[in-house]
Amino acid sequence: MRSRTLIDEKQSEETIRNIPNDAFTVLDFMETFKSTYPNDWSKLVGRFGLYRSGRRYTVSTYLSNRLDVYSQKHESILVPFKRHKKSKFKDYRRPTEEEKRRFGSPWIAVFKKKNRAHT
Repeated sequence: MRSRTLIDEKQSEETIRNIPNDAFTVLDFMETFKSTYPNDWSKLVGRFGLYRSGRRYTVSTYLSNRLDVYSQKHESILVPFKRHKKSKFKDYRRPTEEEKRRFGSPWIAVFKKKNRAHT
């Protein structure tokens, strides 16, 4: 039995295309997804909760994982995300204080769109 994701690739792609910058964090994705798909956003928050809701696996964790998996697909409009290995955080950066309050981690993943000529 194949499990179904809560958001589909078309929603992810539309959300990514609506983000004005070529590089973005899961927080940027969350804000754009929230305004593009408010009903689906409410379902995600109800299921996973936001950072500081007392849950270990939150909306930001879920969406970050979905973006990572999606970026690895050949037809993705994202550059494949490189997970950290041996303390090399190539596709990560330190969050701003405001991002840290919303995300909580000392590192935040940065996803990059493929060259527009390829999308």
